[in-house]
Amino acid sequence: MRHTKYLLPLLALCLLLAACGPKEAAPEASSSAPGTSASPAVPDRSVTDVPEPDISQPDASVPEEPAPLTEEDRAGAMDAAYDYYLGTVFEVHSLTEIEPRQGEIAFQVSCSKGGVKVDPDRTISLEQKNGAWSVVSEGY
Repeated sequence: MRHTKYLLPLLALCLLLAACGPKEAAPEASSSAPGTSASPAVPDRSVTDVPEPDISQPDASVPEEPAPLTEEDRAGAMDAAYDYYLGTVFEVHSLTEIEPRQGEIAFQVSCSKGGVKVDPDRTISLEQKNGAWSVVSEGY
């Protein structure tokens, strides 16, 4: 009880600070006269204030189509596919280019495993990133 003399002034100070703190804004509609409307806090913007989009520049969100593959590109992709199969159990007999998805090149792979022809043929898809071909998917 010897600290009670400090408790009352501290409590009074807390009440004073709480009373002087920020207050919520009162709605303006209650302060306006009956029959009149209060002006909104944010000015009303009409549709004509919205700027029109600039259609003279191409849309950057739409990716450009990649350039068609050259014979050098095809040869590089084929080399990368053969290199991929060097580390597997498959012996590649031939690679035939098939219809790939956009930005990729795909091959139908005629191969054998342990001297036995694999049926059906496998498929390998590659894509070029920073000038190097990398395998995107491989399998049946």
